[in-house]
Amino acid sequence: AVVSTQSTGSSYDHEKAYVYSRYKQYSTDPKEGPNHAKLCKEGDTTYVITTTTANKKWAGTDNIWASVEIEGSKGNTETGIIDYPHEDDFRKGHTDKFVFSGMHNVGAIQCSVVKARGDDMWRFTKMTVEKLGG
Repeated sequence: AVVSTQSTGSSYDHEKAYVYSRYKQYSTDPKEGPNHAKLCKEGDTTYVITTTTANKKWAGTDNIWASVEIEGSKGNTETGIIDYPHEDDFRKGHTDKFVFSGMHNVGAIQCSVVKARGDDMWRFTKMTVEKLGG
């Protein structure tokens, strides 16, 4: 989700704050999930996640709903779901790139943890986590 704020008056100053719900569901029925959530900007750092799916039978997926937790010298942050809706990403033998802005600066990247939520399998041969700026 992207939260966009505008100032009032004749000129507009746009400020975007990127927040990620990580596929949590919300409902007015308490049995299905909470009815609200506070989504706050985490920071000003941009991370680029690049993945290469293995060139093996059944390696690809479009139903994995994975996110990446980035662990660093100054703490952790977690991306939104690494997926481009309506695109066929994670195809066998292909490389995909995902950009996440507005993330917490974890300092020097030490580890990444892939978290799968979907109903499928994905085999990747390479994943790169890169911090842009800062």
